Amino acid sequence: MAAIWEGMVCRMHDSDNWQLAQGWDTYAAIETRETSWAQGNAGFVAFDTYKTLLQDEAGKISGPRTVLAGFGAGITESLLAVTPFESIKTTLHPHNNGTDPDALRIDDRKSANPRMRGFLHGSSIIWRERGFRGFFQGFIPTTARQAANSATRFGSYTTIKQFAQGYVAPGEKLGTMSTFGIGGLAGLITV
Repeated sequence: MAAIWEGMVCRMHDSDNWQLAQGWDTYAAIETRETSWAQGNAGFVAFDTYKTLLQDEAGKISGPRTVLAGFGAGITESLLAVTPFESIKTTLHPHNNGTDPDALRIDDRKSANPRMRGFLHGSSIIWRERGFRGFFQGFIPTTARQAANSATRFGSYTTIKQFAQGYVAPGEKLGTMSTFGIGGLAGLITV
């Protein structure tokens, strides 16, 4: 049983759930996880906005314009949510053990007075020591990745949904489970 538990902890330690697996600073893990809400909302609002801007006079949007709206949504999502939160999360990660001289160290988390005590405290330290730039380290690669993922996700979601809508009686909408399944399939394509 101990070997199974150690294996689970090792696997969890290498995943995003390291803080929960270690039992250290649980609130930091929860706060960081909750930021995905902001990331998702920024992407969907931006996609709808770009989609509206790219529609033709009849209110229709072509496949390439849908992909372009998804690309724009990814850029917006990266600017407003993904890059800042990834910067914070990377700084809080325990494997940041001082090998990067510019990185903030948190390898003292087990000491009596740890340097960072979670998401909000770590954010204030980043702001104080690095300023605005501290939240946007890695902006270009993160934005490139996010824009490509969003273009693929939103483009495939719209295409699959239009295809599925062809099997529904005129005037009817797809059901909640169908929409959920289409979203899941689009997410699978993106991975």
